This record gives sequence, structure tokens and C-alpha cells, in this order.
Amino acid sequence: MLNVIKSSFHLTNKYIILATPLILFSLLSSLYLLFSLGGNSWGLVVAAVLSYLMTGAFLSGWFYLVVKCIKDSEQDDVNKLLSEFPTGVGEYFLPMLGVIAISFVVAIAMFTVSFILGMHYIGDVGVPSDAFMEAAKSVEALKAFLAGLTTEQVYRLQNWNLLLFGTMILTYFILMFYSPALIYKTKNPLKAIWIAWKDLFSRKFFKNAGFFIMVFISYFILSILSAIFGMNVIMHFVFTLINFYFLTYMVILLFNYYYSNYIKIGSNIDTRV
Repeated sequence: MLNVIKSSFHLTNKYIILATPLILFSLLSSLYLLFSLGGNSWGLVVAAVLSYLMTGAFLSGWFYLVVKCIKDSEQDDVNKLLSEFPTGVGEYFLPMLGVIAISFVVAIAMFTVSFILGMHYIGDVGVPSDAFMEAAKSVEALKAFLAGLTTEQVYRLQNWNLLLFGTMILTYFILMFYSPALIYKTKNPLKAIWIAWKDLFSRKFFKNAGFFIMVFISYFILSILSAIFGMNVIMHFVFTLINFYFLTYMVILLFNYYYSNYIKIGSNIDTRV
């Protein structure tokens, strides 16, 4: 795994231009969502559909570039890599829309099961949903909300937070290899999720779990540092750049890890599905 981590750093530094599509997409999508808020229900539906299509187009092109730089890591013309973005969109746009839709369904199923288990083993907190919405508006409102809860309610709320957080982490874990399997092995999103689960729960399961934990801890540490130092304008800008670099590196690391463990076998390339 150490070699994959080191080579992924090398690829990220060499192909740092891969961060450009990510930055542009983040900027454009943020502006689009900002101007889309406040409309009527039909306007929000149209905005959601367009956001879905934009995300599919971005991910299909971006992941294709990531795989391209991993497979052809010795190419000299780094800037030429961006010209391959439309090719990735053309090849993987519809499959990536399928990946997003199926991932959403899997997440809904996971949280539904989690909710059922939570209601059975933890129980209802006994607080109206409107109270939760009001408490989320500010730190002062949240403090007042927590102060008004009984000890039993606080205990149940903590358990619900742990359950939902654990469900979110587990969902990320079981979907970790979904996009790499789609790009590397098959354009069929249904077949890709089966391959992703088969690879994830293979004999390398504990290695995969260790890889996921390492990524999660790294992200958690960076999130804490961003929250601590992000109040300063200059540091906020610095950590914004660090976050873009980190996200680019993490995607390259994920695809490189999958390539090294499930695609490339010695000097041969495994193309079996």
C-alpha cells in the first residue's frame, strides 16, 4: 500500500492540472445552486435534474482523466490531458448517471434500515422535527435546544447521532469501489456495483478496510484543521486550496489502489469482468 500512496502523490503533483475541472465544477455548481434557490417547486425540480446531469457529466469526464493519467503515467504533455475530458463524458455520461442513481438508492436503503433499527433499539427522542430545524439555525439555538432536553432524550439523541454517522460511513465504504469498477471493468452500472462488492469483500477485505480507515482519518483530521484555522480569511483561502489538492489526491489514490490490486497483476492487465 505504501508504494500506491507514494505513486499517487507523484501522480497528483505531476497532474495537478486535474484539480482544474474540480475547481471549476465546484464554482459553477455552487453559483448555479445559489441562483436556483428561492424558486417555485417546479423550478427546484428542474434545478435538481440539471444538477444531476451536470454532476454526471463532470464525474464521467474527470474520472476518465484520472484513469488516463494512472494508465499512462509517463506521458510528457501533461496539459494535453484536459483535452480528453469530452471523450470521458461521451463514453461514461449515461453509465455515470446510473451510478449516481443507484448510489442514491443504496444510500436511501441503508438509512431506511438504520432508521428502523434505531426506532426499535433506541426509540423516539420525543422532540418535534420543527424543533430540530430551529436548533440548527445557530449555535445559540442549538445550546438552548440541548439545555431543554432531559437526560434520557440527550442519551437517545447521542445514540441516534452515532447510528446515523455509522450508517453514513458504512455507505461510503460499500460504495468505495463503485466508480473505479465502472471505469476500469464495465460500463454497465448494475454489473459494476456487483463487481465492486465482489472486489471489496474479497480476500483483501481487511486491506480494503484499512485503506478506507486511513482515508477517513486523513479527511477527518483535515476537516478539524479547516474548522480551527478557517476563521481567518487568509487561512480559509489556504485550506480551500489544500482541500482541492487533498480531494484530487484522494480520487487518484482510490483509482490507483483499485488499479494496483484488482486490475494490474504483475505486468499484465486484468480485463475480466
